[in-house]
Amino acid sequence: MIRLHGRQYGTAAQIAATLGPDITVDMIRKWADPDRETQPLTRIRAGHNVYYPLDEAQTKEAEKYLSGRGRPRRLDERTLTAA
Repeated sequence: MIRLHGRQYGTAAQIAATLGPDITVDMIRKWADPDRETQPLTRIRAGHNVYYPLDEAQTKEAEKYLSGRGRPRRLDERTLTAA
């Protein structure tokens, strides 16, 4: 994870690991795809790496969890306290 302008950023793998076992790398990448999402996650490219803001990913996960659509997921308590 890196900190830039007061925000924490991580790769898709780092964000998925932080958000809990129900979140996958592919989910993070889909949330950042502007063709799939109305408000995609911000992406920052640094060399060969792409970084995503942790706070936006936490918000997106909470929205998806509360929507009731898709497969049931557990919301990790770390996500609740960090949001």
